[in-house]
Amino acid sequence: FDNFTELAHHSYTDKLDTVVRENRILLKTIMEKYGFKILESEWWHYTWKSTEKYEVLDLSFKKLQKIISH
Repeated sequence: FDNFTELAHHSYTDKLDTVVRENRILLKTIMEKYGFKILESEWWHYTWKSTEKYEVLDLSFKKLQKIISH
């Protein structure tokens, strides 16, 4: 399910366990380091900055596995 409350925001830190806060920071740091952009209202939601360079693929995991196995 999606959470649209302030608890989902990257900036929310109140009442979060220290480990949870540290893990959120770690995730954000790594994702941004490798070119992903945050969605401020959802700490788990990231997008690739240059999506216009890539076509959208609709592949099953089975088909994807075949492609990467070759």
